[in-house]
Amino acid sequence: MKSSLSIPAHYRPGLDVIRLLALLPVLCYHFCIEAARLGFAVPAFLIGRGMADWVEVGLAWFFLLSGAALCLQWRGRFRWRPYLVGRAAAMYPAFWLGFAVLFLYGEVLHGNNAEIPRWRVIFSILGLDGYLAPVTQTFYKIGEWFLGVILLLYLVFPLLLWCMESRNRRRVLFAILLVCQLVWPVLCPAPLEAGHTVLGRLPAFALGVWFGCLLAENRIPMPYCLWGLAALPLLWVSAVPHLAVLLVISAALFWPVYRLGQQIPDRFWNLLRRPAAWSYGVYLVHHVLLTLVLLPAALRLSLPLAVWFPVFLVVSFALAALLTAMAAPFSHLIKRAFS
Repeated sequence: MKSSLSIPAHYRPGLDVIRLLALLPVLCYHFCIEAARLGFAVPAFLIGRGMADWVEVGLAWFFLLSGAALCLQWRGRFRWRPYLVGRAAAMYPAFWLGFAVLFLYGEVLHGNNAEIPRWRVIFSILGLDGYLAPVTQTFYKIGEWFLGVILLLYLVFPLLLWCMESRNRRRVLFAILLVCQLVWPVLCPAPLEAGHTVLGRLPAFALGVWFGCLLAENRIPMPYCLWGLAALPLLWVSAVPHLAVLLVISAALFWPVYRLGQQIPDRFWNLLRRPAAWSYGVYLVHHVLLTLVLLPAALRLSLPLAVWFPVFLVVSFALAALLTAMAAPFSHLIKRAFS
């Protein structure tokens, strides 16, 4: 029997299933890419275009999920102050802790990146260092481009939520985002990648906000959503923006995965919620663990590479659990200080 103290009244296990499944292709791809760079023999299909497309589906799910979850939380009761405080408390403490350890070890104790002006640590404090790294020097350690994109999208969320209140606003928003999705990959300036920018991910995030409206009304667009899978052949048409096609496919797959997740018996909900709650920590720590610890250890030992992937998963989640626990008091402090 589920505990009302530990499980929210309106808990949706389908969303946590999507959250965990979205993480797996990202972890697998990063593991294989980094291993291949070090000279390990990696099956070609794990680092080829097909796998990269699955990673893109996972990334699109993250943005769809973020928009949907925020909509479920704030629809009909949005207020700027608690919203911003909540987002800061959820995102920054774990990031700051992870960054501080690496900055102390690398820059303070070992003098790394001495040529970078120290004032640029402000980009790291804001969580934008990974996002800005392609265009300027930063103290980028963890977080990658994703963190900066999602933090900036959080600032756009209130406008998107307002657009969802009216059919006409939704139509105008849809037209704008359709143009953005089709045109931005062509206009995005190098060295940025369209999918690693706010404009590149805004359509997925906005679509997720609309998904949140459907979820709030207990509307699941099945089986109509599966028509989106008809876009699959367009993946092999070079004239069609790849990012747009994969978003359509990701949005179509979102709903059957969510529906299957909703069938999980409630006695398993706590087992699902724990690793799902650590997924942000996994995102923060996994690349550092992989490149600085795990793969160097794999080079020294003569164990098959396949043995290291489950180790990678277990240790990533263990470190994420520790990071989440350490960040919790700081999150509470931010909420008490600014609420």
